[in-house]
Amino acid sequence: MSHTIRQQLTLALWLLPALASAQTMFRFPASQLADQCGNGGCTVSAYKDYGGRDYACGGVRYSGHTGTDYALVGGFSKMDYGVWAMNAARGYIESNVDGYYDRCNYWNQSNPYAACGLYTANYIIMRHPDNTQTWYWHLKAYTQQFARGTSLDCAYWIARVGSSGASTGPHLHFEYWVPGYGTDDPYAGSCGTPYTRWTSQGAYRGLPGIACQ
Repeated sequence: MSHTIRQQLTLALWLLPALASAQTMFRFPASQLADQCGNGGCTVSAYKDYGGRDYACGGVRYSGHTGTDYALVGGFSKMDYGVWAMNAARGYIESNVDGYYDRCNYWNQSNPYAACGLYTANYIIMRHPDNTQTWYWHLKAYTQQFARGTSLDCAYWIARVGSSGASTGPHLHFEYWVPGYGTDDPYAGSCGTPYTRWTSQGAYRGLPGIACQ
């Protein structure tokens, strides 16, 4: 092995920990106060779909699902009470949509632009320091707290969980997006990705922890 190649390999290995430490890690993207998602107030209703199984090789998914759904236990009554979505990490609001009907209980597959259609959800997309994104979908109308372009530290109340767009009931759809790759999964498991992106992943069907990076 030449001296130059050896130097390049050494430099690459030395840089790996720095690159890994720069990876954005996430907290649970909603409030876990006792009257919110705490005490069983929210539950995982669907994980990312890996062709018929979820990250842990279970069946908590549906065909083509690209994120994780956290459903409100208590349905519309819980939604009316108010449960807050929270940004899962430091970043800025890159995109958002608000004002659509938010009490959907079905998916209108005949018209994606109709109420309860695929393209009529209220949402927030955040961009993080490592250039990844987190997506917060199906939000309650007129509850978004910050304008596009606002920079936020981790764990702000950004909007209330709702049921807008293609939604069968009140829940937060949380999605993790990687530039140059697309939708990824923050959960690590034997049928999914090898590296968790949660600061504390928690148990299967449980909720991730609330510690910020």
